[in-house]
Amino acid sequence: MKLASRPALVVASMLMCLSMAATACSDDGGGGAESQPPLPSGEPSAFQIETTTKIGRVVGRLPKQTQRRVSRQVTPVVQRWFNAAYVGGDYPRRNFRDAFPGFTPGARAQARRDIRLMSNVDVGDRISGVTPKVSEVWLDVLAVRKHAVAVTARFHLAFKTHGDLDRRVGVHGRVLLTRAKPGWRIFAYHVAKTGAAA
Repeated sequence: MKLASRPALVVASMLMCLSMAATACSDDGGGGAESQPPLPSGEPSAFQIETTTKIGRVVGRLPKQTQRRVSRQVTPVVQRWFNAAYVGGDYPRRNFRDAFPGFTPGARAQARRDIRLMSNVDVGDRISGVTPKVSEVWLDVLAVRKHAVAVTARFHLAFKTHGDLDRRVGVHGRVLLTRAKPGWRIFAYHVAKTGAAA
């Protein structure tokens, strides 16, 4: 079935950019079908705290069973970014170029330009580790003919850094996702970070 993805992406992007003040905003129109490998079977357990996901607003008709399936599909995409950019991996380190799995090529290129916001590159070489404290996601879903065609994932991630910089950092905002052949992909974001290094 061919989904009406272009109108869905436009509506979702408009809702996001109207609903939240900008710190950083990227939108590449959902383009790019770069293949993405499936999640490794052990990857979710690498995240040190469970992500709590709830369904928020649903525009259009979407059965409850499908809503739960969308939640199971989208949550790991957001969580992989959390892992790669903020709470996973070894510290100290300075390399965060691979911090954006699940992003479309355009969104990944923009995120690399916003890398101090979109990852721990600003503190990575001055900390010895990270302890996640809160990981919450709320999914607003746009449905067409009982199929989810776009998702806005509102999120709140909080973690504590250790080492020379011992502080609590909060990352919150929204990422917009669309379907691609490998699965859901992040094509735009709207993110703010508090408690990071100056």
